[in-house]
Parts: sequence; structure tokens; C-alpha cells
Amino acid sequence: MSALLWLVSLPFRVIGYLAVVGAIVAGGRDLWLSIDADRLVLTPLGALWYAINPASLNILQAGIQRGIHPVLWDPVMIAYLNLPAFMALLILAALALLIAQLIYRPR
Repeated sequence: MSALLWLVSLPFRVIGYLAVVGAIVAGGRDLWLSIDADRLVLTPLGALWYAINPASLNILQAGIQRGIHPVLWDPVMIAYLNLPAFMALLILAALALLIAQLIYRPR
């Protein structure tokens, strides 16, 4: 039974650790841009995502608005996508790792 719980928690752990790595990279990028511009530069997650793959962002918007509920996109996801990328990714990492820990706690 514990092996099954570990297997169920594994995708959450992978997502969490990848989000931590992404947050470090995004924070390093913002630090680099801030030093280069001689002012604080914080890239929003939505702008970074749009620069990497705009089609997937549009698909996510359509899926949430049509598949789940339109209200979830406008106030909730827009606010999340406007957060600095490193902060948004750290929030995602914390939630994913918390879920993984709640599913399977090694003894």
C-alpha cells in the first residue's frame, strides 16, 4: 500500500522540484536583467510564459473558461499570471510538494 501511495505522490514531487528549479532560473534571470538595467526588473509569469509558448497560454485560457468556469480565469488566473515568475513558481512548488507530502509521508 505504501508503494502505491509513493507512486501517486511522485508526479507532485516532480512538478514541485521542477517548479523550484524554474523559480531559481527565473529569479536569476530577473537578477541579471536588474543588474543590467540598473533598476529592479520583475518579469510576470504571464509575460514569460507568453514569450516561451503563447499558444499553450491561449489553450489554457480557453480550457479554463469553457471547461471549468469563466470566473476562475479572470480574477484568479490573471492575478496569478501577473505575479513575478519566481514567486508564482515558488507558490506552485510549495503547493505541489505539500500535496505530495500529504499523500505519502515516509517514515
